[in-house]
Amino acid sequence: MTVLDSEKHQAWQDRYRNGYFLAPMVRVGTLPMRLLSLHYGADLVWTCEIIDKSIANCTRTVNDKTGVISFTKDGREIFTTHADEKSRVVFQMGSASPETALEAARTVEHDVAGIDLNCGCPMKFSVQGGMGAALMEDPDRLCAILETLVQNVSVPVTCKIRVFDDEEKTVALARRIASTGISALTVHCRTRHMRPREKAMWHRLNRIVDELSPLPVILNGDICHYDDVQRARESTGATSVMTARGAIANPSIFRKEGVSVLEATIEFVKAAMRASNSYANTKYTVLLMYTDTKSPEYKTLQASKCYETMCAAMGITEFYHAEGKLCVTDRNDPMRVKQNAALGKRSATKNEKSVGVQPTSDAAETPTKRAKA
Repeated sequence: MTVLDSEKHQAWQDRYRNGYFLAPMVRVGTLPMRLLSLHYGADLVWTCEIIDKSIANCTRTVNDKTGVISFTKDGREIFTTHADEKSRVVFQMGSASPETALEAARTVEHDVAGIDLNCGCPMKFSVQGGMGAALMEDPDRLCAILETLVQNVSVPVTCKIRVFDDEEKTVALARRIASTGISALTVHCRTRHMRPREKAMWHRLNRIVDELSPLPVILNGDICHYDDVQRARESTGATSVMTARGAIANPSIFRKEGVSVLEATIEFVKAAMRASNSYANTKYTVLLMYTDTKSPEYKTLQASKCYETMCAAMGITEFYHAEGKLCVTDRNDPMRVKQNAALGKRSATKNEKSVGVQPTSDAAETPTKRAKA
């Protein structure tokens, strides 16, 4: 069991003060997005939520070529990180069990800067499993998980919630959560039933900040531009803020003088290849970053099938051949394997024809199969 002295606990709390953070995002908060956000000035970055049962007892391996640290189970990659983010990445987990949460935390605690419990996710799979926003209606379980983590792991433990319709109920829950010994509390200023298009209720944070002081309270919701940071702090008293959609639109949002969306997108693709990120996930994120879905650039990227064609569409073919393709595994760029195989068969067929040899049945059938595909 870990027993925190007051000086160490204060130091941990200080990590969450006066910061501008990358919020946890499903499918988007992957290693390349986190590394790029740190490059552009984010103080801390949260991972996307990972379920405790998925990460618990994973096998840890390090890629000597890229430095990527992978946690895998049953042949599936569950979580990736890198030494470059170790001191600034917060691992967010979904859990409904103190015991399983602890197993999960112990699996990754030596590779991350903190552990965060997701108590705000409104998604059906999370709520039905007793996780996410469901924990807000079960404070005994919620606090039992936090207390177990606080008392037994070697890094700071934090928590992320939403607000109830009832302000008194929200404040009461926040007080109880704070009593577990966490190092910071993030509040998404929307209820579990509100959608992103609905304005975040920043005014609901003021009382929580006052009640929990000096515990750091982080605001989440409607931080879409760099100027929103100071405005949010001044109007709510929040210790720090975090952004999700703002970073999707342009990861350089963490700088006062950001870069163009095109430049940020190119840097994201480069970061993704260096991290051997799944091509499907990279494409998904890139298309989210392009808001003009009718533009020729968007349509070209939408039609790309592998990193090579994506890089060609973005004008970074030279990077692909000089560095990118050397980092990405075949597993994370499967269409490259198929295209190379098809090219190999075509080349073999040409050579056979040039010396008067009939093509094999497989080679002869390949163009037809490709046409049907």
